[in-house]
Amino acid sequence: MRLFLVRHGQTEANLRGVFCGLTDVALTPQGVAQAGDVAGWLADVAFGHGVSSQLLRARHTANIVLAGHSLDAGTDDQLNEMNFGQWEMRHHHDLQREDPDAWAAWLADWQQASPTGGESFPQFSARIESVVQSLLSIKNNDNNQLLVSHQGVLSLMLARLLAMPAAAMWHFHFEQGAYSVLEIHQGFVTLCAFNSRAVWQPATRG
Repeated sequence: MRLFLVRHGQTEANLRGVFCGLTDVALTPQGVAQAGDVAGWLADVAFGHGVSSQLLRARHTANIVLAGHSLDAGTDDQLNEMNFGQWEMRHHHDLQREDPDAWAAWLADWQQASPTGGESFPQFSARIESVVQSLLSIKNNDNNQLLVSHQGVLSLMLARLLAMPAAAMWHFHFEQGAYSVLEIHQGFVTLCAFNSRAVWQPATRG
């Protein structure tokens, strides 16, 4: 299976630099354009399956990418971004002042702490791990699959697919307006492209 990973396009929350997990925000005009760029680069890919998180910004991006294909993307709540609870749409500068204890705990041990009223990292990690194990268990599938999600989801997913610890997720920043490609065969994963902005040409790759 060849897996195309795409982060949703730009949102106002991205521009403001705030925590945005389950808050449903729309793409900006730039975000729509970014998704359109990815659609152009992947226009010749014969997708057998497409899936996105349930959140509007991911669904809209997936729909744009697949607009020229005879395929609609399904949704999966396991691909939703981490729930930041009371930190949703808040900037870390505000949290340092208004929720100092929880913010300090997060900085000291983000793998065990949780945003106030939100999802703990162990809960989030377990959710993403189930997706990872499902992908690794797929046998004899030569289809191209599109997966559109969020920075936290994609970075943790990639780290785990490459058999790296969760903390390695910080090495993988998924850019908006780009795509990444993995090949998964019999549980073995190869990273073929990361944050690519070029027309995908399968005949000359892999």
